[in-house]
Amino acid sequence: MAGIPVSRHVGYTAVSASEMPTSPRITAAGSPQRKTLKAAGACLLWLFCSSLIILVNKYIMVDLGFKYPMAVAAMGMGFASIATFFYCDVLKQIPPAAGVDSAFYWKRIFPVGACQGLTLFLGNQMYFYLTVAFIEMSRASLPVTTMVALWLARLETPTASVIRAVCLTALGCGVAAYGEVHLTIVGALLAASNLTMESVRLVMTQYLLVGCDMHPLQSLKLIAPAATLTLLVGSAMREYPTMVADKALDIVLRYPFHFLLAACLGLVVNVLGVIIIKLSSATTLKVLAAVRGPIVVMCGVLLFSEAVTMLEFFGYSIALGGFIWYQYALTQKAAAEAALRAAAQPAKA
Repeated sequence: MAGIPVSRHVGYTAVSASEMPTSPRITAAGSPQRKTLKAAGACLLWLFCSSLIILVNKYIMVDLGFKYPMAVAAMGMGFASIATFFYCDVLKQIPPAAGVDSAFYWKRIFPVGACQGLTLFLGNQMYFYLTVAFIEMSRASLPVTTMVALWLARLETPTASVIRAVCLTALGCGVAAYGEVHLTIVGALLAASNLTMESVRLVMTQYLLVGCDMHPLQSLKLIAPAATLTLLVGSAMREYPTMVADKALDIVLRYPFHFLLAACLGLVVNVLGVIIIKLSSATTLKVLAAVRGPIVVMCGVLLFSEAVTMLEFFGYSIALGGFIWYQYALTQKAAAEAALRAAAQPAKA
């Protein structure tokens, strides 16, 4: 029941100083300190919750025997849909998204949500064929598939530094896969499919929702129902007959806390992601995802007695270094592009 990674984070429209409400003056020393403490607390809580949800999903599907990855993902997305609808539309805490009608939703937002649902399904399906440690290691190769997908879609042209970082990441992931003792053909195909689908989702988000000005929680409210519908239709066709025959509902009734915990964690991870980006930056969230990797790997070894070879760990270390280099290269590329735009503006004037 993992949450939706929100790719576009656009703030509210700025207002003039005369429209701003008056408030007590905050000292220069106090405000940054409080913001830093809030950001640090949100980062630590995100690391804990995002790691815990992976372990809870694994426990539900493998240890409790609820072998229905689409249904598990649909529960999480359904919970996120209801919660965000209540917060945004009932409590009206978030301004409505401008220009989003039914045609825009079905042509641009629904495809992104459908890809998100398929990504969650493939991610859950991997738990039956791969260890938690290797699944987390394989996710370090996301920059490889993302760079290729963006280049094929002609949305971005990678710099030499980005290409080198991606090649290092690919090398590390290849070494880690070679060292994985429990790797199967089905598991490898699922991992590759999951990474490919996630990259396609990112490309579709960048292509279909470009220029769409909405709050991250509004985007979650719109995308979550599309993912839920995709997963429910897939589950009804693929899993429902077996669920009825095996009386799978009895597992949910017997362990309701586990399923509720997984649903709540998915929502909390998304909300914390929004808070972290607001208090810090999107780069911070990506770095945290890299930091989470070793934590989940160690949890897999300690809690599920999963075997991690030295060659696998060595390959993962290389991939992790490549991933961090990739994020740094992207930051440098964005800074260079911003400097070029700033330099071009006076020339035009």
